[in-house]
Amino acid sequence: MIRIGIAGIGQVAGDYMSIFADGLVNGANIAALSSRNTARAEDTAEKCGLAGAKIFGSYTDMLDSGLVDGVIITTPHTLHAEMAEEAISRGISVLVDKPLGVSTIEVERLVALADGRPELASGVMVNRRANSLYRKVRDIVHSGSLGEMRRSSWQITNLYRTYAYYRSGSWRGSWKTEAGGVLMNQAIHQFDLLLWIAGMPERISAYTKEGLHRPVNTENDATLVLFYGSGATGTFTASTHECPGTNRLELSFERGQIIVEDDSRLTVRTLSMPEEEFAKSETGYFTKVPWTETFEEIKAVPNKVEQAATIQNFVDAIGGSKEIQCSFHGGRDTVRAVNAAYLSAWTGRTVGLDFDPLEYEEAYRKKVSEEEGKKAWTGKG
Repeated sequence: MIRIGIAGIGQVAGDYMSIFADGLVNGANIAALSSRNTARAEDTAEKCGLAGAKIFGSYTDMLDSGLVDGVIITTPHTLHAEMAEEAISRGISVLVDKPLGVSTIEVERLVALADGRPELASGVMVNRRANSLYRKVRDIVHSGSLGEMRRSSWQITNLYRTYAYYRSGSWRGSWKTEAGGVLMNQAIHQFDLLLWIAGMPERISAYTKEGLHRPVNTENDATLVLFYGSGATGTFTASTHECPGTNRLELSFERGQIIVEDDSRLTVRTLSMPEEEFAKSETGYFTKVPWTETFEEIKAVPNKVEQAATIQNFVDAIGGSKEIQCSFHGGRDTVRAVNAAYLSAWTGRTVGLDFDPLEYEEAYRKKVSEEEGKKAWTGKG
């Protein structure tokens, strides 16, 4: 039986604990919990039927106890990298809740550390990668059956959040403690999927709005333009203040198109021949390439199911029977892309994915300094 420890006892940790309590993970149990609020940890464990878990007021004490084979880190973003390092350095496998870290420098350091301990399972909780619909989309794209990608587009504006959500934790919506807004937190799942499916762009141009209609200092509205090495372009639009909002992924290729709506409707259009081949030979002016279309309605999967699958994958990876769903390498790439987007928004220039991480560090520290010098949020967008 794999022994799992959970660091941090917030809402997310409670969700993961309930997954174990409901018997959705095989071959593992929660052996320990760490939180500075031990009373809350004890209460949460009891409510989840996990009263047998050892409670620690110190994360390092839990790591040094010999009671855990792997840990799941659910603390605020800015603590993720340091806590992951502490686990790996002790020979303990780790699953870090998204994001892996908040800066390219720290995630690069984590990748190097994890690469030096290949016997450990080191992964990131981007649970959307467990979704069968998006795995199918990735398989189609990577099969090459639709040819070279021409354009990617994801509009994810249904991540609606209320004032109460942002006020539920003092760390939310702060550059200092959350290190980002909708890109680093809510929409990072979809952004990670887009990078996983369509590949990393070479450059990003980003436009963000900070504190738009919400009591936050970080961005809660973002539009990214992606430039790929092949010449393809893409857009990624996300917000937390639109209602009801939209969730639509569209990928265009030389031989067709893939559309995913609301995580549940998949349309694949396959052209009878490559688009440019048709354009060269067709004598008509306004005709279109003939195509066939398949449509599949797939029941939307609850977040808890994806989380359980991701935790199960982590447990299996510790046992050596599976590869980790999202490695630190994947987590690093997503953080680097988010950092590039922020740097672009802050400087007003297009930023290559090969940007200097020290430039980002300096720009980020400036944002934190500006935040600390601000007056209280006034409520105006």
